[in-house]
Amino acid sequence: MASIRKRGGRWQVQIRRKGQPARSDSFASLKSARQWVNEQERLADLGKLERPLCPDKTVSHLLDEYKRRVSPQKRRADKEIYLIERLKRGPLGSHRLASLSPAPFADYRDARLKSVKPATVRREFSVLHHAFELARDEWGWEMPQNPLQKVRLPKASNARNRRLDLGEEECLLRACAKARTPWLKPAVDLAIATAMRRGELLNARYEHLKDGLLLIPQTKTGTARTIPLTPHAQEIIAALPRSITGYLIPTSANALRLAWERAKRRAGIEDLHFHDLRQPEFAKKYRCKYRCISLC
Repeated sequence: MASIRKRGGRWQVQIRRKGQPARSDSFASLKSARQWVNEQERLADLGKLERPLCPDKTVSHLLDEYKRRVSPQKRRADKEIYLIERLKRGPLGSHRLASLSPAPFADYRDARLKSVKPATVRREFSVLHHAFELARDEWGWEMPQNPLQKVRLPKASNARNRRLDLGEEECLLRACAKARTPWLKPAVDLAIATAMRRGELLNARYEHLKDGLLLIPQTKTGTARTIPLTPHAQEIIAALPRSITGYLIPTSANALRLAWERAKRRAGIEDLHFHDLRQPEFAKKYRCKYRCISLC
């Protein structure tokens, strides 16, 4: 629906149409104003109406909208929201959408790769790329282009051979036992004993336990799996303070991450990720031993 009114010697026009952003302009004559309205209506009927640029919106605004609309629907929403907040604080956050080009993103990629692994940059760009596509295709925002379409992604080469040796394990567990949170040490103990991922540990619930087995209904690969628990792993779980939430490790990913980093510093251990605690061959050895004992 179009409205035309005279103001300050010019004819002000505004067009509102369901599902489309409002459009406005001003003209010296009523005839020109009506001609513009007719042309805009014709283009809208043909689906050829160009949406106005977002002159005041920045990458931070885009990420805020993505965080509000999309992130809560994801299984690891807290992890993605942490990533988004980091992007907003970085050099890309203040760039205006209306004047974006691939250059700032290429510069960001090159600078970021000096301090993080390629997979980290790929995850950040994946969120940005999805946000740009949704803004253009579904949210009614208009940008000159999705700038990431012309930015090369770094090749992911994050293969790690880091393992926790016996001496490090003893130092690490002592440091974890001194953590302010009571959940760090059992989380580390269980990671070593079961080869579970951090996200799997944080999502494990008491209702998933049955007959010495732990069901993992949601995994990184999307396929549920069942883990036989060794006697040691069962002892760790039995000693946990029972939380009313029903989770074995009732803490957030960020709280666990911060406690983990502090424990590593106390232990004097470098270049060790929580994921490095996943030593499937070590956990498998104990599971096989447990099966043999059970069969005897």
